[in-house]
Amino acid sequence: MAAMKKTVSVIVAILAVLTVSAAILLCVVFPNKYTDAVNKSAAEFDLPRPLIRAVVWAESRFNPSAESRKGAMGLMQLMPSTLDECAAALGIENADGFDPETSLRCGCYYLSVLLKKFDGDENAALVAYNAGETSAKKYLRGEEIFPETENYIKSVAAAKKLYGLFDR
Repeated sequence: MAAMKKTVSVIVAILAVLTVSAAILLCVVFPNKYTDAVNKSAAEFDLPRPLIRAVVWAESRFNPSAESRKGAMGLMQLMPSTLDECAAALGIENADGFDPETSLRCGCYYLSVLLKKFDGDENAALVAYNAGETSAKKYLRGEEIFPETENYIKSVAAAKKLYGLFDR
């Protein structure tokens, strides 16, 4: 009986260590930074917080200094021309795409515009966000889109589910 209790105690301890390790790994792989700014920007444009977290994760992994080979920048990886258009629409002067709040606000505004443009079709809006409106129109017609964009949609969907588990 003592051996059985010791075995159960060891198993419980191992499970506790595995649970804590999994939680730490989850937080490292799917960080949840800039919570206040994400929540504020998502609310301003009536967007689901898990979607915004998922887009930020897919675009920059929450790195405000991220810059793509094509010149997209910041948390939401906006191209300079898109940033300028969004900033002008929002009355933001001298917009800095690497500033987390500016990136989030402009990115959320842009995503909200795309969602309206594509009648609330989240995948089409994400295709447009990632690869442009022409690609989104192809997507809606059932035509092939870039494999990178297809993977992007899948990544955002998976991250959105995960972030949704903890969005309370």
